[in-house]
Amino acid sequence: MPELPEVETIRRGLTKTIVGKKIVKFESRDLKVVQFETKDIEGMTVVSIERRAKILVFYLSNYSSNDSKKSENSSRSMNSNNKALLCHLKMTGQLIWEACPGENEFCLKKSRVAGGHPSPDWVAKLPNVYTRAIFHFDDGSVLFFNDLRRFGYLKLYDLKQFVIPAKAGILEDKKIPGQARDDILNNIPELSKLGPEPFSDQFTIEYMMRRAAKIPNRKIKQFITDQEIISGVGNIYVDEALFYAGIMPTRAVKDIKLSEWKKIKESVIKALELGIRYGGSSEDTYVDAFGNQGTMGDHTKVYRRTGNPCPNGCGGVVKRITLGGRGTHFCPSCQE
Repeated sequence: MPELPEVETIRRGLTKTIVGKKIVKFESRDLKVVQFETKDIEGMTVVSIERRAKILVFYLSNYSSNDSKKSENSSRSMNSNNKALLCHLKMTGQLIWEACPGENEFCLKKSRVAGGHPSPDWVAKLPNVYTRAIFHFDDGSVLFFNDLRRFGYLKLYDLKQFVIPAKAGILEDKKIPGQARDDILNNIPELSKLGPEPFSDQFTIEYMMRRAAKIPNRKIKQFITDQEIISGVGNIYVDEALFYAGIMPTRAVKDIKLSEWKKIKESVIKALELGIRYGGSSEDTYVDAFGNQGTMGDHTKVYRRTGNPCPNGCGGVVKRITLGGRGTHFCPSCQE
């Protein structure tokens, strides 16, 4: 499953290709994967693409470029229907955008943008047997959602149901203000239990210590990868972060000192920033929204470096154990 840097890289790539486009037709090809009615999405414009943990959130509105020519009252009534489309790629999901669908192979290579699980579909003719949904945009381009194993999903929420009456007026604008939109999205079931984003103001040392006090015997690696505590951090980046911080992944959170919590916070952010900088890791199945493999795997210190000398030059050797069912990498000499 992709982690925060991989999903964020895909989000940035798709933002360049489909934001501002209207969905003129939507094809649902799998009721398990697509969990809403076709009519509920047609006519909506993609206003922005956001990310919550490992989930892509497409913010949709009735807004169109022609609304600016209408009266204020008419525009307000048109813009009052805002929705959030949640997309989780899980293990084998892909999003493939084509500027000129159905054209020749040369056109496909020049106009196709893809993100997620890499496969021959990058250049194969689409749709195919694994295509679960198709978005048709007003400029003729299309976005395919493919999923080999059908673990991913597309879910649609009408944002009006999450707004208290006193604040209902914010939905009348083309773009809901950032904080107001966050407050609304945080009430969506799939997002409501997620912990704070590592880059948010809510991710503080005090927050982590407060959560740790409630589960004192939890191992620090399992604490960090718990999506209800911190959003988006998975196996690759927690191993790297704990190496940067010099902390053993098997330590109980009750034994972590204040100075070490500070190191953990800084190291988690450092590991994720590196992952985003290098386009994520392609050590398993994920590539970015342009079909390029991420190179974070070339820059890891301990993840999948079992048996290699410690990069800190301490004389230790990187070791691998299984913790909570996941491979865990660390230096027994540097990390305490």
